[in-house]
Amino acid sequence: MFLLLAVLVLLWWTEAFTSWPQVYYMTGASMEPTVGARSLFVATGPVKKLKRGMLVIFRYEDEDGVFHVLRRVVGLPGDTVSLRDGRAIVDGRAMRWPFRIVAPKAWRSPYVRGGNLYTWGPARVPRDSVLLLADTRDAMSWPDSRYVGPVPISAIEAEARRIVWSPGNGRLLRSLRD
Repeated sequence: MFLLLAVLVLLWWTEAFTSWPQVYYMTGASMEPTVGARSLFVATGPVKKLKRGMLVIFRYEDEDGVFHVLRRVVGLPGDTVSLRDGRAIVDGRAMRWPFRIVAPKAWRSPYVRGGNLYTWGPARVPRDSVLLLADTRDAMSWPDSRYVGPVPISAIEAEARRIVWSPGNGRLLRSLRD
């Protein structure tokens, strides 16, 4: 009976063996308040359908190497996105996703497109891309679409599903899906 139950749970978890769970470690605070630094979380891929607000892992490569980065999908192909005082505005509607600004006076960055970390846009998302943002809107959120522009859909590798362990706040097995 236990073996049958284990197989059924595995089938459900992997969506009939089409998406495999992977455990990731959040190295910094760029996705706080949603996913804290040093948290372990589970992601599954490939992503079948992208939705605004979902947390995804994307592959980012630069001269320092290849990184797998957790970010929030803010804009889908064809959306018009802007940021006002840190809050995402999609097609004219303010989104309710959690975000934070640690140092409000640190709004400038020579690395961000347009120079302002908290207010920019509007920008239209190309048909083969998405716009991704960190939940912490300060400079520690690099890389996201404010720095690297639209991210190709082909770079999205997995959807973050559940926090497995988060230090100091008892958030065990908390869902990351809306």
